[in-house]
Amino acid sequence: MKAPICEVCLKTDDILCPADEKKLQDGIITELDVKVARLLYKLLGDVDVEFKKAVEAGDLIVIVVGKGDVPVVIGKGGKNIKALVKELGKRVRVIEGIGAETTEDIKKLATDLFYPASVFGVNVVYKPGGETYYKILVFGRERKKLPEKPEILESVLSQIIGKEVAISFV
Repeated sequence: MKAPICEVCLKTDDILCPADEKKLQDGIITELDVKVARLLYKLLGDVDVEFKKAVEAGDLIVIVVGKGDVPVVIGKGGKNIKALVKELGKRVRVIEGIGAETTEDIKKLATDLFYPASVFGVNVVYKPGGETYYKILVFGRERKKLPEKPEILESVLSQIIGKEVAISFV
């Protein structure tokens, strides 16, 4: 399993090696990343799966995994997700991570996260001073289909891509 912490740290429950401890101190990884990585390792073992990061907002935890790894992480009949929900005490969504930050990648990420609501489009908005943010366009009739409150979904997406995100209903 590929994770943001080393294999030795995945197998231990209480301490991190100096390199991974430094990553945690520098904010490269979070306590949640460490906890989820260890839980996934216990559930999946040494499977060829890439865990990228975990993001939390409200009562939702979003686990970002590598391309094609979503079904493996969810598990047969959702057994792995059920175990994660039980361990973490919050709702869990698993989505595929993105490579480059193009609007198509952001749209795919938002589509996966917002399911069953559909995403109409993604705009890059330029603020005065050169800053940019992403505006995710969702049809107004899809608002009730969103899996979580728009503010929570904005927070999750912002944390994943490292840029401000706003949901706009059209």
